[in-house]
Amino acid sequence: MAALIDENRARREIAETAREIYDRGLSGAADGNLSIRLGAGRFATTPSGVHKGKLKPEDIVVVDASGRAIGRGSRKPSSEIGLHLVAYARRPDVHAVIHAHPPMAIAYQLAGGKLSEVLVSEVVFACGQVATAPYTTPTTSQVPEMLGDYLACYDVVLMARHGSVTVGGDLETALVRLDALEHTARIYATVRMLGGAEPIASGEVDRLFAIAKPNPPPYRQPGRACPAPEPDLATRPPTAPNDAALVDAVLQALGPRGRR
Repeated sequence: MAALIDENRARREIAETAREIYDRGLSGAADGNLSIRLGAGRFATTPSGVHKGKLKPEDIVVVDASGRAIGRGSRKPSSEIGLHLVAYARRPDVHAVIHAHPPMAIAYQLAGGKLSEVLVSEVVFACGQVATAPYTTPTTSQVPEMLGDYLACYDVVLMARHGSVTVGGDLETALVRLDALEHTARIYATVRMLGGAEPIASGEVDRLFAIAKPNPPPYRQPGRACPAPEPDLATRPPTAPNDAALVDAVLQALGPRGRR
C-alpha cells in the first residue's frame, strides 16, 4: 500500500495530473475530477468548475469525510465528490481517485461495445477486469450509491453514458489505468470497424489473471459478491448495426430509387 503524502505535495500532484489529462484529451476542460487521500479523514480534490488545463496547486480544495470544504481557500469541491468518498470508504488500499470523460471509451460503450471483454492480454495487466456500471444521473446521490459495490471490487469502472472512474494506491497508478482504458477502447473500436474479433478463451484469461494478479482481486475470489462487469441488457443502449445492416436500412428508407 502506498504511503500517504502531505497536503502540499498532493496539491502539486493533482494540478499536474489534471493538466496532463486535459492536454492528452482524456477529459474536457471542466469535466471530471481528481482526489488524493491525505489521512485523518481529509482528502485533497479538484474544485468545481475550474479549467483542468489551467489548474494551480492553490486551487485545490481539502474536504473532510462528509465532503465539506475545510482549511485554506474559498473554492467549492466538485459536485461529484461523493463518488470519491465512497471509493475511499470501501477501499482502504485506495489513496487516489480519477473521474474522467475519456472520449473513445465512452463512445465505444454508447455504441454497444463491451470493454469488459478481453480481446488483448495487455488489458488484464493494465486494468484488471474493466466493469461497466448502469447509468445514474450525474452529480446526484445515485452515483456513489451505485458505484460503491463496483469500486469495492474493481479498479476501473466505466459509468454508462457518463465517464470513467479509476483508482489506485497513488495518483500515477490511477492515471495509468485511465490511459490504458482509453487505449484499449481505441483498439477495440478499430477491431470492430475491421470486422470484429473473438475474445481470448476463458482458460487463457484465467492464466493471464494468475500471472498479472497473484493475489486474486475481489472479482476473482470465489464466493465474493461483486456486481457483474456488464449491466443488464435492459440498461444498455441498443447495439449499433453493422455496416451491411446500416446500408440495407438506408436503402429500405430510400425505396426503389435508392436501389438503382
